[in-house]
Amino acid sequence: MAKKHKPAGPPKYRKDAPATQPPAAVSVSRDLPPSPSAREEPRDRGTPEQQRARFALDRIKALAEEWRNDLKTQKEFNSHASAMPFMIRANGLGQTAAFYRRKGTDHVYYRLYALLGDWLAQAERPFDGKPDLLAAITQSEQDAYLAAQIESLLFLDWVKKLASAFLAREDEADEGGVAS
Repeated sequence: MAKKHKPAGPPKYRKDAPATQPPAAVSVSRDLPPSPSAREEPRDRGTPEQQRARFALDRIKALAEEWRNDLKTQKEFNSHASAMPFMIRANGLGQTAAFYRRKGTDHVYYRLYALLGDWLAQAERPFDGKPDLLAAITQSEQDAYLAAQIESLLFLDWVKKLASAFLAREDEADEGGVAS
């Protein structure tokens, strides 16, 4: 008589093996006062979106101050900041970073390259502690590169919005009232 074949079911566990529990949900006791760290939110805390926005805002405001009398540079930065996410999607982070880096340190392209590199080198970011963006790209594992590419797009969304809010745009009129 042939043995009946049982379909594979869930794995059987030994009775003497330690039971595995799913990760416990974080619970807050109503009897305990909040810890000091919960009461005081340091500047570097917040959601990842808030962290991106805060970093971009600080840098864009600094550029606005630096270029307060240079509308042409403000408009150029705004234009290139808007184009950078598309270039990353079309060509990848590495190709885009190389393109933005190639103009030299005095060009607006480089300022965007440096801004993105500074963000990605922050603690708990894909290139944590690696200040040179191209070096980080070429020396990282594929999963870190892909995480950096996604993080770049999320960060640059804030850069675009804030640059548009704080820097001159192409569609704005110059001081003389003539649109460029």
